[in-house]
Amino acid sequence: MFLAPTIHFTHRKHRIGTLGNRVVARYHRPCTNVPKPRARVPSLQRRLSVQASALRVGHGFDLHRLEPGLPLILGGVRLEHDRGCAAHSDGDAVYHAVTDAILGALALPDIGQLFPDTDPQWKGATSDVFLRAAGAMMLQQGYRIANLDVTVILERPKLAPHKEQIRQNIAGLLGLSLEQVNLKAKTHEKVDSIGENRSVGCHAMILLERQPLGNSDEPSTSASESFASSASGAPNAASPNSLESGVFAALAATLSRVHEVIESRRSADPEKSWTAKLFAKGRHKIAQKVGEEALEVALDAVQNRPDRVVEESADLLYHLLVLWADLGVHPNQIAAELEKRQGKSGLREKQHRNEYKDTKEQHDLVQH
Repeated sequence: MFLAPTIHFTHRKHRIGTLGNRVVARYHRPCTNVPKPRARVPSLQRRLSVQASALRVGHGFDLHRLEPGLPLILGGVRLEHDRGCAAHSDGDAVYHAVTDAILGALALPDIGQLFPDTDPQWKGATSDVFLRAAGAMMLQQGYRIANLDVTVILERPKLAPHKEQIRQNIAGLLGLSLEQVNLKAKTHEKVDSIGENRSVGCHAMILLERQPLGNSDEPSTSASESFASSASGAPNAASPNSLESGVFAALAATLSRVHEVIESRRSADPEKSWTAKLFAKGRHKIAQKVGEEALEVALDAVQNRPDRVVEESADLLYHLLVLWADLGVHPNQIAAELEKRQGKSGLREKQHRNEYKDTKEQHDLVQH
């Protein structure tokens, strides 16, 4: 995600004074809003969007040191070798390169920005999580893979016995046919660290095409279903994390980038940074802004103004992130909670929380 050097999220003049009865009263009576013309910071959604071109090309490259005693995993296959990749995650250079190729084609931040090695949640992570997340972003942008060409540069061991399995793993994770995935293996003729078997490199070139709308020739199984199902049946494939895990990982990574920028503004000059001014004014003011922006979203929704809902939702999300930062809550915690609820009944979850609340209230009464 790309942000301006200083975050200035525009805000309307106070349409409410305090959070409480005025909000309810304002919401339940006709409201006419005619904002004055002004320049708005592009919303988060527009910052993530890509141009609607029919074809997009991406290139990914990854290189890892090889050190004794570590596992060597390439394309989801563990190779027999006396050394492996030194990395924060499992160091799968093939999956990393393909992930970056997809992100590059979509003009999104690279794998190191979305899944930084400073984040402990990615320590030892299997790299199929990153690839699934990139695939989910691709689908959200309305693209699909036309073809993928991968070149692994490795002196030892020989990759030939494993090439077909690696192709199957990649195709399975991305919902592709084998004909869409090519894999080549090269040595570096004993030149530099790769040639001396001290590192492994990988290049990936990808061609994306716009997904057609309403094309009757498309298979009935959706791309998302293909992502989730095809990997599970492949022998020795990458770990069978669900597509949803990749989506939540991408959400956490994206929000974490905004969180980092917000934290960097904490000590800025409040006269030059709206974020710093919010921190200076304190939690009550930040919470009030969250309430105001939530009301703006609701008002624009009932007035059937989707464009304004998008803009105000971005403002709401920003102020929520500031509130989380002020409370010491990291976006990863929110993403983890969402993932934990995936597949659970919302009604049952609500009932469970109500039962917990009743039990706690009874306990408090006994204590008093």
